[in-house]
Amino acid sequence: MSRGEWRRIGVARRDPAVSFLMLLPLALIHLSGRGKIDPGAFAIIERGFMRLGAWSGWLLTFALASGVFWATHRIQRLRIPWRGGAMLMGLEGVIWGLVLGPVLGVLTALVSTQLQPLSLGFSEAHGKLAVAAGAGLYEELIFRAGLMSALYVVITGFLNTMFPRDAREAVSGFAFGAALLLSSVAFSLAHALGDPSALDAGPFLFRVLAGAVLGLLFSFRGLAVVAYAHATYDAHFLLNT
Repeated sequence: MSRGEWRRIGVARRDPAVSFLMLLPLALIHLSGRGKIDPGAFAIIERGFMRLGAWSGWLLTFALASGVFWATHRIQRLRIPWRGGAMLMGLEGVIWGLVLGPVLGVLTALVSTQLQPLSLGFSEAHGKLAVAAGAGLYEELIFRAGLMSALYVVITGFLNTMFPRDAREAVSGFAFGAALLLSSVAFSLAHALGDPSALDAGPFLFRVLAGAVLGLLFSFRGLAVVAYAHATYDAHFLLNT
């Protein structure tokens, strides 16, 4: 493969349409098994969908169909080599997901010897994969792509009104750190909606650290990569408990 083709694939890997198409398999895995088990604390967003009853399935289907139409139209119009870019993102996400467990283990060991992820005792492999896929997809969309990005924009805009132009690099760095921290804390707090024990010191700090690592991965590698990393980590953990 020529250098020019590799460059085109690299550009495709960063395109939002290709990223969206890479999220589609996670959504399909989740939808195929979402009704088989109690999602527990690993799928806090799913609890909100369950309250909508039958409407949740239709809303998710409509959102996915709209996204697929937009993504395929953009890919065809710009002639994006999406297959190569998608393969790179998926492979990288899985690798990061397998690395994530040991990394978080080292980080939490530096804080406490008692910080471990919670075991929810799921028994069905399909249900576990559905939970992991849903957590990777929805939680990354909300806490990283949504909340963290919004916090960064708001904090940056606010601070730019208070400091001169030559301080914008420092403002950007501070805003990034604040958005990363606040979104990680929100990510950890939200898990208490499905599991009150998530507010205990050990699980709470574990998920703050996990949110920070996922936030860094989102910032430097993109949404599809972090969604697959999150889903792979959860799947590996759930299937082995």
